[in-house]
Amino acid sequence: MVGSYPVRLGALAGWIGLVGVMGAFVLVPMLVAGQPPTIATDLPTVMAYFRHPEFIVINGYVGVFVGAVAILAFGYGLRAALREMGTERGRTFADVGLALLVVSVPIYVVSSALGATLVHAADGDAATFGTLFRLYETLYDGTADVLEGAWIISFSIAMLGGAMPRWLAWLGIALGLSRWIKGAIPFGAPLDPIIPISGILFAAWFVLVVVGLTYVARRPAPLTAAGNAA
Repeated sequence: MVGSYPVRLGALAGWIGLVGVMGAFVLVPMLVAGQPPTIATDLPTVMAYFRHPEFIVINGYVGVFVGAVAILAFGYGLRAALREMGTERGRTFADVGLALLVVSVPIYVVSSALGATLVHAADGDAATFGTLFRLYETLYDGTADVLEGAWIISFSIAMLGGAMPRWLAWLGIALGLSRWIKGAIPFGAPLDPIIPISGILFAAWFVLVVVGLTYVARRPAPLTAAGNAA
């Protein structure tokens, strides 16, 4: 008998989310428009970046699916695995991680909607576009990063209880801290060098957690009391 259904669902959702994040938010934008802008990028360059209709689908559809549907199912499955195999501290932080993820999802959705809106605004008034882009940056690269760092650190502390390798937990804690540092950039902090570092850490952590969750999902599930009695 394989792992519990929530864990198996989380592993499947994790792979969907992984493909969606790496494909739609990393590879395709780089191929279509190049390096994404930051709050420090000059406005004409930012407007030129968002004059690609592909971003309507990426942000308005794929972003919502990956950033809400897939990530919630992944988080629920990860919580289930950490609760089944962890300590009391691990179970507590697994719950906190899922709660923080649930709080983060509306920010992800609104950010994605703003990203799609910027495609239309890029052909309009520059001042209006600039205001929308600042709001987008504040949410997407500020607020969302703070919350993302929090739920990643919470899940990673839960991993220290033994459900997954301790080094993976420490990698997640480092990632979460890098997200908190990166989240200060939209507010004027000159910390742009952290962006690629945080991106590499996120890719490594996400891949390894999804692989680990898949391994847990394929383990034999522990027998229940009813099963033992039989």
